[in-house]
Amino acid sequence: MDRPILVNEFEDMGMSISDDIIDECVIVCHTHKISASDLVGSWIAYCASSQIDSNDLNKERLATLVKSIKEDDNLKANDKKLIENKSNLNESATHTQSVGSPSSLKSTHGTNIIQIENEFKVSDIIDEDDIKEENEFSTTGDVTCNFGLENVNKNDPPVCVEKLCLTKQHLWENFVFGHVNYQKFDEHVQELVNDIVQKNDLKPVTSLSGLYCGNNTEITISGSLRLIKKELFLDSLHGFIKLDMSEAEQPIKSLFVNQILVVTGTNPNTKVFKVKRFYTDASLPLSNKLPSFLKGNLHLMAAAGPFFTELSPHGKLLKSLIQKSVDVDVQLLILLGPIFDGDFGMQLNKRTSEDIQQCYDEVLEATLKPLFNNPGTQNLKVLMLSSWKDSENYSFYPTPPNTESVLPTMFPNNVYMLSDPSVFSVNDIIFAGNSSDSLMGLHVSAINQTKEEMFTKLARQIIWQRCLHPSYIANPNVAVDHLLWLEHCTLQQNTPHIILTSSQLRTFIRVVDGCMVINIGQLVKHNSQKQVVPGTYGHIKIASPKDGIWSTQTNISAEIVHI
Repeated sequence: MDRPILVNEFEDMGMSISDDIIDECVIVCHTHKISASDLVGSWIAYCASSQIDSNDLNKERLATLVKSIKEDDNLKANDKKLIENKSNLNESATHTQSVGSPSSLKSTHGTNIIQIENEFKVSDIIDEDDIKEENEFSTTGDVTCNFGLENVNKNDPPVCVEKLCLTKQHLWENFVFGHVNYQKFDEHVQELVNDIVQKNDLKPVTSLSGLYCGNNTEITISGSLRLIKKELFLDSLHGFIKLDMSEAEQPIKSLFVNQILVVTGTNPNTKVFKVKRFYTDASLPLSNKLPSFLKGNLHLMAAAGPFFTELSPHGKLLKSLIQKSVDVDVQLLILLGPIFDGDFGMQLNKRTSEDIQQCYDEVLEATLKPLFNNPGTQNLKVLMLSSWKDSENYSFYPTPPNTESVLPTMFPNNVYMLSDPSVFSVNDIIFAGNSSDSLMGLHVSAINQTKEEMFTKLARQIIWQRCLHPSYIANPNVAVDHLLWLEHCTLQQNTPHIILTSSQLRTFIRVVDGCMVINIGQLVKHNSQKQVVPGTYGHIKIASPKDGIWSTQTNISAEIVHI
């Protein structure tokens, strides 16, 4: 590997690494056959999960990083196999066409893809014997973080879900994959820009194509932020200009690549725009509707998959969560996909003559039945969000709901299949859910990698840019449809009261501008020895309005708990 390539990779991400460490990195890349981009990308992800400064790379951390890269090789290979073996990105996706039926893009798994060691049947998966024995972990019940425990009276009775409204789900009925419409994207940007200008009482925006050299006359410009070789640029359909942030009144640590922003300053020459201030807050107002219930508490739990994997084929931790839901009379259960890990789905397909979707439904039917057989939870609503990593979902983002499942027909008033991401309201409380790890993508795209108020900064970016996936990239291995992104990732009319997401970053709960953002983590995790370890889930209680007043700050308690 050429040393300059590695130096450029670090510099492109805004990092300055000492020469001796660069030398060590070059040796590591040659020895372990790691590309420069993989090494730098892995280092950024390591910094995100460990909350350390990305410029603080030393020999010890480099050794730890190399070890983690080697351990993750198999996982990355499995992800690659999953994508390669899902047929929805073949010719039917590359040629723009209307998707009439999910089968045109659905997976077709072969019988010689993976050789499994432990054979099992569908009946083995739904067998619930010995569930308690396999879930006796020392961390069970430990709370990783909490918020507002004093906001809810535990003695108040639970309330049922009386009103459930699913937003934009009808748009998936005749969706088209592969369309590109730059004009619609420009309209979206312009809408955010206009709201930022109006909110801050700024001068009208000057188009980048109409910039002229002037003295010190202050003007306003707008566009998307770009980082190229440690230099910032503003980009739009109407032009491209370099930004000089040396005299900006705000620190640039709050900026992200691809962020839509409005900038004020001067244009002394054609080469650079001198920034005085920048503005990024295009947040929507919260709904002024009060929750529809007047007494009691709305109890809900939320967890993220995959729940059934090669190492955890029986879904014991999901079954444990179901039992906990029954024990505390939860009235709303939100499951972020994937439900079936892709490789697990392929293995299951090899060991049964049944259709994989039929297996999927049979397993989930048996898993969910205890909820609907219990008097306290028989009216419980289960919302299941899709994921591009699920064996029974499409391999692109945003991801349509699993419309082939019979569960909504089997439990017509209880089970609902939703897309990823989704916005929905429960008793007039607005929720948003995102199965994809948007937080990690955001953290990697931050201009300055700092740990100061990291989670608040990430949550604020989602709310201010009014988008559930502002970094525009779901995963390097999956296709992102930008027209569907505009339809399903951008927020309309109101900021949600609660945003649920699952990220590899540490779990957290933050309230920003009245919106509660919660990283619930994953219910099932695996350590470096390929052993199943307990993950986390979210337990949320929402109190009714008091004296006609209700807010996320004062009427919600939330905990992230080890299963």
